[in-house]
Amino acid sequence: MGKCGLESPAMETKALGDDKVVLKGIDNVAFERTDTDHGDTSSSGSSHGEFVQDSGSELKLPVRCPLDGEKKSDVRRGSLHRVQAAGQERKVIGDENEERQTVKYTWQVVATIVMSLIHLSVGTIYGYPGVMLPELTDPDTTDIFLSTNEAALFSSISSLGAAFGAVLGGVFLVRLGQRTTLLIGVPLTTAAWLGLAFAGVPWLIQAMRFVLGITTGFIAPATGIYILEISHKKSRGVFYGVLTTVRQMGFLCVYALGSSDLGWRNVSLVCAGITLVPFLALFFLPNAPRWLVTQDRVEEAQKSLAFFRGKYYDSTSELKAITDQVGQHAEQNKAFITQVKMMMEPATLKTLALLVVISVLSTLSGYIIVTTYTVTILQSTQGDLDAYISTIIIGAVRVGGTLVHLAVIDQVGRKPLLVASFSLGTLCVAGLGGYFYVQNTTGDASYLGWLPLTCMVVLIFCMGIGQPVVSIVQGELLPTTVRAAGVSLIMIIMFLAGFVLIQTYPLLSGALGEHGAFWLYSGAGLALVLVGGLRLPETRGRSLEEISARRVRRASLSPSLA
Repeated sequence: MGKCGLESPAMETKALGDDKVVLKGIDNVAFERTDTDHGDTSSSGSSHGEFVQDSGSELKLPVRCPLDGEKKSDVRRGSLHRVQAAGQERKVIGDENEERQTVKYTWQVVATIVMSLIHLSVGTIYGYPGVMLPELTDPDTTDIFLSTNEAALFSSISSLGAAFGAVLGGVFLVRLGQRTTLLIGVPLTTAAWLGLAFAGVPWLIQAMRFVLGITTGFIAPATGIYILEISHKKSRGVFYGVLTTVRQMGFLCVYALGSSDLGWRNVSLVCAGITLVPFLALFFLPNAPRWLVTQDRVEEAQKSLAFFRGKYYDSTSELKAITDQVGQHAEQNKAFITQVKMMMEPATLKTLALLVVISVLSTLSGYIIVTTYTVTILQSTQGDLDAYISTIIIGAVRVGGTLVHLAVIDQVGRKPLLVASFSLGTLCVAGLGGYFYVQNTTGDASYLGWLPLTCMVVLIFCMGIGQPVVSIVQGELLPTTVRAAGVSLIMIIMFLAGFVLIQTYPLLSGALGEHGAFWLYSGAGLALVLVGGLRLPETRGRSLEEISARRVRRASLSPSLA
């Protein structure tokens, strides 16, 4: 039997040193094992490969001699495929073991409730102008009066403040973590609401709205990332959807308060009280395990996983997946600017660019204009229903849409919800523009008086289903090593886009007419549908580490798919 270049010459047994022995069997096949391997040599020889095991541990590349007419490269390639298949099988077995474990969701639910109460406050911040502006712009008011330009600034300045807050919040999220960032942002929110309630001059009102925007830049990404990082992959979509649902309840809450006789000052006091509720609960929650790993605090991360999964859940494999992804970058992740530099890696940069495009297009799709100028838009139509009653109806529909989102997000998936909801929402924005076109060109659109409220209700319902998907994929598609900085950067761009959008709406509607403005917004919605449908990957049912690993594999196979 001659040499083949892939193994030792033919022999029955041969000592190799270090307690290793080559065992020869039939078909010119060699096996190498240690003397701790007590398998039957005769049965071993009937297999087709050379399996090297050191102390019975790691499986090495199987090798056999080529048959007549067979190339050595074909042998090596076939051996490599068998190893890859074996590795995949071991991964599947590990996943099955994880699936069989019982996860306790008690503290995940508690954390979701706490973060949701914070998002209730976020909803009141953004819903406040939509129902309070008519009182503040009433010429007959005996309180503070805002001019048209001041009213536009009042509506948009919180988005400008949120852009600044996202910059500071990004640094805090990297250095201090989500929990500590919230402990800073929540009391500042309460103080800003109190300052607004007792403001005596217009500039102080604007300043407090700006501060509220800054704190939103802290707490909005912090709560979302915290829930994404503590949730088990089976329930991540639902728990994140709860945040959105409660945020919509914040809109409904402030709409209902604004429709009463409380006045804008008393409504501000109520909103200040809402922010205090979850503050104390934050002291009883641990830091998110993934953030702890980025700070090289692995032991604390394991305790945090045990806290959120239950004491009988073996979190070893989950923790290993997190630490493997963070790897040697753990020390570097402690700096915000370092995470920004790490985002320049091609695959991550492409993912970030996709998320920025989707996020900005969702902001420009007209949804924010409808929620900010709800009463103003309804008062400009020729509908019969009271504008404030209509606002409450719209607020209730917002909540209904997010409840549907909760029911289907982990069954249908992210991409179908995004595409379907924004497709229908885009038609509604275009329909609203069509109504204003008829009203502005003919002067009488009373026979279409049902159309504006219908379009707004359907739009808000669709956005309640689809808008949360934008926030979810922001955190899911970015790897743990850059998630805090990446989400903060996206939020900065989104808030700046929101500021420009709200600030320019009066100018745009004056130049193009309301119909031209809404048709322009519907074009942005259509672009979002196309980009999301063609480029957005599905993330349902995968852990954050699995999503990142899949992105890396796609990038290695085809850079254009990253």
